[in-house]
Amino acid sequence: MSIKNKLTRNVFYCYLPIIVIFVVIRILSGYGYLSFLGTVGTYLVNAGIQIVLLFSIPVFIFPRLQKIKVKDALKFYNFRKISIRAVLISILIGIIVYILNVFVASFFSSVLTGVGYRSVSGSQTISGYPFWLLLINLLVTAVLPAICEETAHRGMLLKGLSPAGRMWAIVLSSVLFGLLHLNIEQVFYTTIIGFLVGYVASVTDTIYPAMIIHFMNNAISVVMGYSSAHNLGYDALFTFITNNINQNPILGILFLIFFIATLVIVLRYLIKLLFRETALKNIGTLQKELLKEITRESYLKELDDIYNGFEPTEKRNMTVDFETFNKLYQEKSFDLGQSSSLDKKLMSDFRPYKMDAVTKILIAASVLLTFAITFLTFLWGIL
Repeated sequence: MSIKNKLTRNVFYCYLPIIVIFVVIRILSGYGYLSFLGTVGTYLVNAGIQIVLLFSIPVFIFPRLQKIKVKDALKFYNFRKISIRAVLISILIGIIVYILNVFVASFFSSVLTGVGYRSVSGSQTISGYPFWLLLINLLVTAVLPAICEETAHRGMLLKGLSPAGRMWAIVLSSVLFGLLHLNIEQVFYTTIIGFLVGYVASVTDTIYPAMIIHFMNNAISVVMGYSSAHNLGYDALFTFITNNINQNPILGILFLIFFIATLVIVLRYLIKLLFRETALKNIGTLQKELLKEITRESYLKELDDIYNGFEPTEKRNMTVDFETFNKLYQEKSFDLGQSSSLDKKLMSDFRPYKMDAVTKILIAASVLLTFAITFLTFLWGIL
């Protein structure tokens, strides 16, 4: 079996059990078998799911299947440090993503309502909503998902599917990310968010911006809920926009189109800035190191020519053959921490990637199982 096929298969050997356990918990919860846990128990279960399933399996089980070290697995998932400027840009992107997410979620919610769907979960009101509970919600709803869900989806899943092509990897990982929520009310906007952060993780070659964006989106949502409970007014902007749309639908819709278009333009600009601050910087550093090695390699060849009695050509001074360049590229990217040993092996395999039957079955089972439960949540809301 080729290393590319082995990689993708091992990823789904890890990911399919995550889905199965998620489905079991969702069914038990849906039928009320977990209600005895109470509020505290629910928080503990949610935290356990994040840490044990979505973080520990990719970080500890996948490396054992792939026969690599945990540190190398994290490097393969692109746990590569970023600058303070990149952090700030990611925070701004997260804020814009949240605003867009509100409108996307509202749109799909209205579509579901239009076809007769009624939410079976209901809106949860927290009596008093103390500050300590806000901190717990931030931990369980924002911090842990940003770290754990991104490790599983933009780390293990996205990189594991990369041999099949970047766009295919982004699309499938985002679809599975959306479906894994196992809720028809969440699947649409979570898939869109998954696609966006998957694209960001792919073009920046680091997982941290995706984590920051994910955290900001969830954290702002939690803070808005706290604000609404205490009438702090943080959600005033959305209330103002909603009220004006209801009072004057035509002007409201025109303003909404302009507002969303502006946000999308700003979002694209920020992603370009983030690319320059992350991947482009890494490429520049790698180019400088490669130039040094190529110059050295050419100089050694020139000395070898002189030793053997040949006249060195000017052309040779700055050129190396492809095999030498590829070897230097892999060595330097590994030395600079820009690639793992697994990345090196994948780059060395020039054979065309063809997914084997077992991997296709694992992927199909993952998609069909999550889709089936998500569709059932839709039926429960209709019937």
